[in-house]
Amino acid sequence: MKKVKQIGLLQTKEKLNQNKTISHLADIELEVEKCLKVENELEEIAKQKSSENEKVSSYSFQANRHLVQKVMEQREIIQNRQEYLAKEKIAAAQEISRSKAKTDVLEKRKRLERAKILAENELKQEDKFNYIIKR
Repeated sequence: MKKVKQIGLLQTKEKLNQNKTISHLADIELEVEKCLKVENELEEIAKQKSSENEKVSSYSFQANRHLVQKVMEQREIIQNRQEYLAKEKIAAAQEISRSKAKTDVLEKRKRLERAKILAENELKQEDKFNYIIKR
């Protein structure tokens, strides 16, 4: 019984880790959505500034160019963040599948251990029965 309890505790621990990883994966998904939204907004701002055709002073032109450059830099940062999040998502998915496999193995071990205990109990009962009969 002691081993069965230990295996049960290991299963509980693994399920907690799995739930934590699933929660982390959901957070990653939310962050990916936010990054996409920000990237689209930055792209729209850059297009607006690039397509302005009205006459502007040289200072205004330089300021607009500087702004467009900063927007493009931010867009690149967002794209790098998205790449990182994609890798994190893959790692989390692998962790979840590893955790599920471990849970399955623990469940199998638990069933085998219970079967072993039942077999031992049956043998003990038979021995007691045989002992009583011999008396």
